[in-house]
Order: sequence, then structure tokens, then C-alpha cells
Amino acid sequence: MIDKKPLSGGTNPAKLSDWAALGTDILRLPDRKLLQIYRLLEQVGDKPEVSDAFEAMRPRLTTLRPPRRPALSRLFFLPAEDMLDDADHYSRRLNRICRTTLAPCWQAVKDRIPLAVQQEVYREVALVDYRDGAAIAVLCEPLWQAGMVALEQVIAECQNNLKFKNSLFGRDDDVQRQLGTLHQIMTVAFRIEKLKAALPPRPILDLAESHVEIIRAALIDLGKEDAALTQPLLLVLASRMQRPGELLRMLGEVRLGGTVAEKETLTREMSGYVVGNLLRQTSDFDRENPLVHGDPASLAAAAERLTDGLNSVNDTVQGLRDKEITAKMKNARAEIGQFVLKNICADVDKGLTAALFGHGGALPSDEDVKRAEQLALALRRSSKLAGPLGIQREVAAKITEARQQVVTNTLATLRNTPRNRDGSMGADAQRQMFNGLRMVEILSGSDEAERLFREWNAQFR
Repeated sequence: MIDKKPLSGGTNPAKLSDWAALGTDILRLPDRKLLQIYRLLEQVGDKPEVSDAFEAMRPRLTTLRPPRRPALSRLFFLPAEDMLDDADHYSRRLNRICRTTLAPCWQAVKDRIPLAVQQEVYREVALVDYRDGAAIAVLCEPLWQAGMVALEQVIAECQNNLKFKNSLFGRDDDVQRQLGTLHQIMTVAFRIEKLKAALPPRPILDLAESHVEIIRAALIDLGKEDAALTQPLLLVLASRMQRPGELLRMLGEVRLGGTVAEKETLTREMSGYVVGNLLRQTSDFDRENPLVHGDPASLAAAAERLTDGLNSVNDTVQGLRDKEITAKMKNARAEIGQFVLKNICADVDKGLTAALFGHGGALPSDEDVKRAEQLALALRRSSKLAGPLGIQREVAAKITEARQQVVTNTLATLRNTPRNRDGSMGADAQRQMFNGLRMVEILSGSDEAERLFREWNAQFR
């Protein structure tokens, strides 16, 4: 097999069934151990028996980002990597590709790619740093060109031979759309990878003026050949950007080939994709990010990212005056709003109370105080999102409720904590008072915290 290397001498990997069983314990492994196992799995190769372990590792690998062994199958699908979804998160009719489609697709395509091309690319790529995107783009261009032709043959065979299609992909006709999206990407694969190498890594937060010019030049060059060729490039770029609306605005500013109507259609289709993709990310966030459950900072950051992305496309969508896309925007705002209310606001008051005051009269630990601060900060961050998401009333009510519980419990603690002989506040009471004031400062501002400080100092001095 071209895209599998034998294990090095003396290596005795665990049984494949053992690799699959790792999925249940993967979250408990330290980073170093996880990377060791990952490298062994890479040597085992693309076998169905280890796919469960790879899927369990994926959230951790997204953070650790280890250098990946450049198997030919991985190199072939590299231009489409930003369009891939796991089976549980795949959304139909959104120009996305399900990962389960890749293995049978490669099985059919690789037999139609000249062996000499495969061997040459595999040999050349082994000599460069896989993280050098520009070099990889140049070396893999022959693979993508031959793969595009091979993929055309596979698509035609699937259309004309139902038995062939069912034996590879099953009876779901949605796979035809996925193969069509993959073929679109393959037509401009080299340009996609060349552009990715010249831009910041994903998620792209801000584009420098030089980056904007690079994207504009790429769109103009493709548009001169055929305006339709810009769509796969735009799909990949939009999937890599936190504020994809910037890309839509850029699309409106550049001159592409084709008619005005064709450009309007392209803008409308891209706007629909961007909004739909943001909606998909909102719906799937809990499942895609199991490590951030209970982490208020990560949850708030996710909500900010999604809202930021949605706000970035607002002007473009309004200009289109398309009822379907406008309805998608409304649904996306509602979904993100519910995400904030459910994951951040729902029990934040209870969490604050438990962290600061749920210790049987004992002082909270430094970790407890830090936890309380994270909850309060996440709630405060949510208040900045409340306007665009239409949840001002609910978030304001939760802030008021959380603040009141902190004040009530702090007062109760100050009354029940023993004082010094001269009647002044003891050290434990002072510490608890300042813990409460810190939460009030986060939730309601420094002026309110200062007012309470003077009031409580006068009352319990």
C-alpha cells in the first residue's frame, strides 16, 4: 500500500481491539501519553478497527495539533479538510462532506490515479516538512490534478451503476452531493492550499491588509477563468474565518467574470452557506467540545465567536433581501441565544453560591474563588451578547439574581462570623466580604462594589 508504512523494527503494537478500547479512557490520558499512542496508531494505518480511537482523540488532537504522517489519502483530501464533519455532526445540503465518505472515496479514486504519480508525490513529500503548506501545495498538485479526473470517473460510475455506488457508499443519495462538493474543491485544490499557506492559521480572527490583497488577487484570477471556480475557494475560506462576513463583503467589492446575476447568485449561495454553517456549529457545540463542559470561560468564548461570526454577515444578508436566508439568520440568533441561556446563564447563580458559600461555614479555597470568578465573568460576557441575540431581559434578570444571592449570602456570613474582641470584623469575615465584593464588581461594576464596601464596613466595623 502506498499510504501505509510498516512498523519500524522491534515495534510491537497493541492489538487493534485494544486500540479501539482506548476511546473510553482517552480523556484521562496526559498529553505526552496521548501523543505516543497517536504516533503508534499512525503506523498501524487507515484500518477500520482503529477509527473509534481516532474519533475519540480528535478533540484533543485539535488542541495539541501534532505533526501528522503524510499518508497519500490525507494529502489527497487536504484541500477539503475544512469542509469535513464527523458523522454525528454532518448536515445535509450545506456543501459539507461527511468523514465516513472519505475512505470509500479514496478506495475508488486511488485505483484510477496513475501509480507513478502516487509514488512520486509520496517520495517527494517525505523530504519536506509537512507543515510547510506552500511546499506541500507544489508537490501535491499532480496528485490533485490526477485525482480530480479520477473523481469525475467515480462520480460518473456512481450515476450509471447503482450496484457500484451502493457497494462503496450505501444507498444514501446524499453522497452524490458530497462527491460533487469534493470535486469542486479538487478543481482549485492547488490554489486553495497555496492561499491557506499565505494566510493565518484557522480560525482566522483578523486579516491584515496584505492578507486581504492576497485573497482579492486569488478571487480575481479565478474569476477571469470562470466565476464558478471562486465558489469552492470561498467555501473553504469561509469555514476558516471567525468573521466570514468580511469575506462576503470582499466578494461584493471584487470584479469577477460572468454576469451581474451570476455574482448575485454566488453571493446568495455563499451567504446561505455561512449562516447555515454557523447554525450547525451552534447546534453541535456541546457534542464537538466535550472537554469544555463546566468550563464557563470556554463556553462564553464559543458564544462570542458564533455571535461575532453572525454579526459579520448581517449587512450582506440584509442587502440580499432573501426571505429564506433572513429566516436562517433569525433561527441562528435564536439558537445561539438559547445556547447562552442554557449553558452559561441557567445555573450560574447556584454555581456562584456553591463556590463561595457552600462549605459548611468554612472559607472557600483559592480554587473555589477562581471558579466563582469564572462563572461571574462568563455571565458578564453574556450580557454583552444579549443585545444582538435578543436575550437582554433574561440575562439582566440572571445578573440581578446572581448579584442578590451573593449580597444576601455575604451579609449572612458577616453576621455569623465571630468578630474580634473590639467588635471589629475578623480576618475570615474580611476575606469573605472581599470575595463577595469581587463578584459584585464583576457583575455590576466597581461603583456598586464601592458603595457596598462602604455600607458593609460601616455596619460591621
